[in-house]
Amino acid sequence: MASKIEPITTAPTTDELSTRIDRVRHMMEKQQLDYYVVAHTDNVYYLTNFAYIPFERPFFLIIPADGKPMLVVPLLEVDHAEQRILIDVEYRSYYEYPAPAGQTFVDVLEKVIGSNRSVGIESSLSIALQKTIPGNTIVTDIVDDLRLVKSDYEVGRVAYACGVTEQGLKKVFELSKPGTAVATIYSEASKEMMVKTVFEIPDINLLMTKFLAAVWPKSLSAQPHAIPGLFDVLEEGGPNVAIITAQTNGYSAELERTCFLGNVTDEARKLFDLFMKAREKAFEIVKPGVRGEEIDEAVLKILRDAGYERNILHRTGHGFGITGHEPPWIAMGSEHVMEKNMIISIEPGVYVEGLGGFRHSDTVLVTENGCQSLTEYPDSIDDLILPLD
Repeated sequence: MASKIEPITTAPTTDELSTRIDRVRHMMEKQQLDYYVVAHTDNVYYLTNFAYIPFERPFFLIIPADGKPMLVVPLLEVDHAEQRILIDVEYRSYYEYPAPAGQTFVDVLEKVIGSNRSVGIESSLSIALQKTIPGNTIVTDIVDDLRLVKSDYEVGRVAYACGVTEQGLKKVFELSKPGTAVATIYSEASKEMMVKTVFEIPDINLLMTKFLAAVWPKSLSAQPHAIPGLFDVLEEGGPNVAIITAQTNGYSAELERTCFLGNVTDEARKLFDLFMKAREKAFEIVKPGVRGEEIDEAVLKILRDAGYERNILHRTGHGFGITGHEPPWIAMGSEHVMEKNMIISIEPGVYVEGLGGFRHSDTVLVTENGCQSLTEYPDSIDDLILPLD
């Protein structure tokens, strides 16, 4: 049995962040870039520990091939940035947006980067902002690519978020009775996760913290991305799908379970057993060197061969890290290849209108020789038949 991953709640060390900057520079050297401009909020957070909402005022972390990174930031955000940034950066502020000629962020960018330089920019940068970057720009997603494989520190941070989702699901199941409203479950279980996180991470950054705890009732469970009404109520039987997600001070996890209130029909048991076979196949084959599309093909084949091809609505999984939905994609057409310390979901599902939806989801670490679930919660049908009283 794989050893338990120790959860981590502390902020990244300067060495952790410096290693990330060094990895960016290594890729810049390969691509012969003089500067790399980071503007996506998640990527700036990944490299600095600084989270913010840009609104109409853009932020840019500019990494030169040599020397200190520079943060182009609105004047009113300098103090905020200084409180959170954990690496040594040089601040280059601009007054406002819009601003008089000579005082705009474009003026600052031109002073920092200059002309005739090779400059990497992210594909997520808007077309309007792309036009403001001086030099000879090349679209290259260096930071996104580096985020695919987690450091041991990041694995510990995700492991902590997994523990929070486990507590959230336990609370959801305590509340799940016939007649209980979705609003009650959401408010009480989300509060449970928030209280745990705030007490265990006193300097929590609320911009990088959010929780979801809900149950898709039987009547809606065949529509995985529909949104239950706050006053929808649970009823006896099932399947119901409990969905718990947590971003805890910057790192995310997900835990989902298909459950039943009081009883299970033979038809529902048959579908439960089927998706569990598909799920077990994923856990069996996920390991370094295996392509995401190979995993998806093998897993979904089980559902197709059983006659449920039209009841497959989504891929087998996706990645976790700072966000709860990011590469690598465990999907046909994906070019991602599994590597040690990638973190993914395993969540094949089957959805039958009139009967319901069947899906578990776990947050799973790719290990040296296979994979290990970081969300430790019972998954058998007997454990997921909830008492009526």
